Amino acid sequence: MNFIDKLERKFPRFGITNLMKYVIGINIAGTVLALIDMSGFFSVNIYAQYLSLDFSKIFSGQVWRLITFFLYPTIDNPVYGMQRVFIDLIWFAIWAFVYYQIGTVLEREWGKFRFTLFYLGGVIFVILASMVFYFVYGSMSGVSSVPGGSEVLGYSIGMASTLNYVNETLFIAFALMFPNVRFFLYFLIPVKAKWLAYLYLGLLAFDIVQCVRYSNYYNLVLILGALLNFAIFFIFARGSSSVSGAYQQRKRRKEYERRARGVGGGAGHAAGHRARPVEGAPTGGARHKCAICGRTELDAPQLEFRYCSRCNGNYEYCSDHLFSHTHVQ
Repeated sequence: MNFIDKLERKFPRFGITNLMKYVIGINIAGTVLALIDMSGFFSVNIYAQYLSLDFSKIFSGQVWRLITFFLYPTIDNPVYGMQRVFIDLIWFAIWAFVYYQIGTVLEREWGKFRFTLFYLGGVIFVILASMVFYFVYGSMSGVSSVPGGSEVLGYSIGMASTLNYVNETLFIAFALMFPNVRFFLYFLIPVKAKWLAYLYLGLLAFDIVQCVRYSNYYNLVLILGALLNFAIFFIFARGSSSVSGAYQQRKRRKEYERRARGVGGGAGHAAGHRARPVEGAPTGGARHKCAICGRTELDAPQLEFRYCSRCNGNYEYCSDHLFSHTHVQ
């Protein structure tokens, strides 16, 4: 059992169901806000003045910015022309559709605990990295000692802070689990996910070089933070069947769902045995207990319980963990 499995067992209720719905919804709200700002309806830029990750304002009491910076605008300023804005809106719609699908698949395969942990970890890295950069760069460059310098630095960081790189690691994680899934590039060219992931990594490497070349250190911090979150998650999830062998798990899940609906048949499937009370079963009126989260049918009547025939022993799991646990050998 790896570290993340232990965390999930300790905090089984942690996680946000359908997290990508909220992520996409927040991005849509940010896009609408950007369009309102562009229209000149307000005399100030709402995002810059009240919502961005500006630590000079956060340390002055505007702590809501730690959450509202999620509304980072996804379209360019109309100074580049309304045609550019229209194109950005089209690309945003495509991005929202694709990443909603990717996030939903990852949540289904990993479970809401792991998916929420992965995404929330990326958000925390962005916040912590931005705060450290605000203090370190401000001190080393001498900006903080200049009157008004901290405010200028905080504004610059706030307008550059984004979760784009965290979102890109979602695609890399998807490609790692489903390397042969095909995407249609420009709706015409079929390309496997693994090749697109290599392209993503190549573009990130190019961005890193450009950041170093042009001293864009904050953007460099955002890229490295997203990659570090990705690496830490997969290191601590190493050996977990929810993060590896996803294709086989998906096949077993479909078979399990068929069996649960009464349309499947045949015995001997890895997770197809109906849970049965055995010696040492939980007391207190419960007949079934998940070996991962400890929940029983009394805690969550909607859950199904099954024994896993691939585990060495009599281990029973709820439907949330039947396909995401590490097999006991």
